[in-house]
Amino acid sequence: MHKLFKNVTEVLDLVEGFRNKTVAKSDWTHEAHLAVGVWFLSNFDRFEATCLLKSGIVELNYSMGGENTPREGYHETITLLWIWLIDKYLKANEGKELLELVNGFLQNEYSERNVLLKFYSKEVLFSTKARAIWVDPDRRLLTSPF
Repeated sequence: MHKLFKNVTEVLDLVEGFRNKTVAKSDWTHEAHLAVGVWFLSNFDRFEATCLLKSGIVELNYSMGGENTPREGYHETITLLWIWLIDKYLKANEGKELLELVNGFLQNEYSERNVLLKFYSKEVLFSTKARAIWVDPDRRLLTSPF
């Protein structure tokens, strides 16, 4: 079970920390990644949100002392698949408030970290190619995320 957010201020503080590159590494959890994704996709169109999320993740990795290499850091396919999953969820839940959207997605089966392995084998998902560019799933078909 994921840690849920107690109030919208927690979500907004996290987003501010992401945008300012001040979020603590210990707070940059799987849930935090997803909550930030929900906020961006709720506040920008999918393409603008994608650009902002991609560049923000790369910059945040560097600000935390991490690297973005062929083996670690930013992962294109994983990021784009999460954006696609969040976007589908948001379209099915239009009109809800941010806190309800964030916590609702975190309680959804598609927020589980291993859900990506329903679409991809480990070999494909964790390949250098998938880290660098979008790679179509090899297990379960989906329409292109973009």
